[in-house]
Amino acid sequence: MNLIAKAKYLDEKGRPFRDWLLTHSYLYGQIGAFFSPILNRLFKNAVVKWIAESILRIDRRRELPVYQSETFRQWFRSHPSKGQRKIAYFYGCYINTNEVEVGKATVQVLEANGFEVFLPPQECCGIPMLGNGDFNGAKKMALKNVPSLLQTIRSGYDIIFSSTSCGHMIKHEYSRLLNIPGSEEVAEHLLDLFEFLRNLRENGNLNTHFKELPLKVAYFAPCHLRSLGIGLPALEILRLIPGLQIDNIEADCCGLGGTFGFKKEKYEISQEIGKDLKEAIDRLNPEIVLTDCEGCRMQIRHLTGLKVLHPIQILRDALLQGIDKEVER
Repeated sequence: MNLIAKAKYLDEKGRPFRDWLLTHSYLYGQIGAFFSPILNRLFKNAVVKWIAESILRIDRRRELPVYQSETFRQWFRSHPSKGQRKIAYFYGCYINTNEVEVGKATVQVLEANGFEVFLPPQECCGIPMLGNGDFNGAKKMALKNVPSLLQTIRSGYDIIFSSTSCGHMIKHEYSRLLNIPGSEEVAEHLLDLFEFLRNLRENGNLNTHFKELPLKVAYFAPCHLRSLGIGLPALEILRLIPGLQIDNIEADCCGLGGTFGFKKEKYEISQEIGKDLKEAIDRLNPEIVLTDCEGCRMQIRHLTGLKVLHPIQILRDALLQGIDKEVER
């Protein structure tokens, strides 16, 4: 109801350029990656932040995401994936240009479990646009993605996602809010990464040659993961790693809300929403925080100053080091 009301209001009153800029990062992500050494320094410059706040109303206290010089797609093109079985991967915009290591870790873990990874043609899932009431923009993205994903599953692939926001958007909002033909069939073959790994474990097919990781970590379940109704599969899998002390963070929404927390007029609200999460993390005092959502990772870093990773990065480290150890034997 909130999204529909927002869309109606913005259709009548017009949309600020700031919102367009925040929701169309997929258009300039490649440029950002190419010029990353320059842009990343500029994003941290106090004068640039002041200008962004004055003109675009993007709060200067918020850290802007940095770009990586090699995109995930570029890395994958030079990475020959091999395996006895095949799986498709919807990686998402942010993994492609800002957190490439998450994409690499996902591919490496799937390959270590015997899967050849395939990247179907894909665009932004559209969730930034939907969150800002731009139904037409979100629908445009969905209409590009669904035919490609349908062709993928009809060719015999299931599709996994590592971003719970992308997954929630495709599984639920494509059909429920956007009424995209074929989206329900896609949803039936679309799985969260750790849900997929949990299924492998239940069937006795999960590679569990883990090296001991003597770390104290805390895990936060994002809102979009909870909305999927699949429990906490990452927590279940990570608890198989010897030596890993992992606590579940008992807290609600992180408060970033996608692009919401970047806006000058919403920053304080975003911080107030995330206050309970920060306090819960402080009580646990972990070395590293883990969460499946890129927005949550940004917000938790901002709230706590701690190192925050996707759970697949920890699993990759334990698994690949464990495999190396087995080979040495």
